[in-house]
Amino acid sequence: MKVIKNIESTSIGKTKGKNDDGIYIGKNYALVTDGVSSKSGVVVDGKKVRIADLIIDAVKKIDNENAPMYAKALNADEFIKLVNMYIKKYCDKNKISLEANKMEATAGIYSKELNQVWLIGDCRVVYDGIAVDNDLEADNLYTRIRLEVLKSLFKEGYTKEDIFKEDLSAIIISNPKKCSEYIKDKVEVLRIRNYIDYQMYKALIDTGFTDEEIITDNLLDKFYKPQILQDYAKNNPNAKKYGYSVFNGINTPVENCKIIDLPENVKSIRLSSDGFPLDILKDSRDIPDAIRKNRKLSEIDPISIREYVGIHNSIRQNEKYLANDDSSAIEIKIVDVKEEEKSRD
Repeated sequence: MKVIKNIESTSIGKTKGKNDDGIYIGKNYALVTDGVSSKSGVVVDGKKVRIADLIIDAVKKIDNENAPMYAKALNADEFIKLVNMYIKKYCDKNKISLEANKMEATAGIYSKELNQVWLIGDCRVVYDGIAVDNDLEADNLYTRIRLEVLKSLFKEGYTKEDIFKEDLSAIIISNPKKCSEYIKDKVEVLRIRNYIDYQMYKALIDTGFTDEEIITDNLLDKFYKPQILQDYAKNNPNAKKYGYSVFNGINTPVENCKIIDLPENVKSIRLSSDGFPLDILKDSRDIPDAIRKNRKLSEIDPISIREYVGIHNSIRQNEKYLANDDSSAIEIKIVDVKEEEKSRD
């Protein structure tokens, strides 16, 4: 018989007193979840509702010793549907509209019975030294554009300190017409605007739109803002490689999730939210070492352009540290009880 052994875990908010992540390690399942429920502002009985808590409560019921025997052997689709059902029941009971309130979360989940990891959204896993991520294509797109825009801003004379105080690239990406307000070289302005349009056009084609739709419906202007494309691709199995899934209490297409079959003799598994870069998760000695490296990374690259390229700056976590995001991770060992008993003998 194999068991899940908790080695280490952490869940650190990017700012003091605020953390949308959650972790769970149980008998048959282990998970990390990264929620955005804080933006919903939903309060029940004087307490803010976190979707990470709802997901963990749902998994505790699935993983309870009084749960039906089949609960430990759910496939990814069955598991996701049960969790979403729990979220919806909770929200219906407390008169919370899931359409009006954005309650969403990504997750990395380990199923002991199926010996699989399910990546829902942009969580990541390292098992026995093998690293697997599930980065969102929309994030990769806007990261590429951001880096190019920042190059132009640096040429204009803006410093990294200026960008840390106010990331002007976000303004330009959301509305390229404002490029000339920050960059005076007309040739450079034209180059950047053409670059943004070309990258966005390719992305829309890769998302499934046609040339006619892009031109007729003026989709470039619509999708300049990163949130618009992310919302379109979210839980959309028709968004091709840009499609991704999140828990939302309504519908989470398993087609957009990454399902990983693990080796039969897998020993070590690390799951994390996207707050830990994959290289750090893989190469660190342990979770505390990963925390130290992650904090160091935010200090040496606070605008996310070299070591950990991303779509936004780090922010001040507390008086001592910067942070790029909430960062949660667990490390578990899969232990064969019989083999462990033999080794003791």
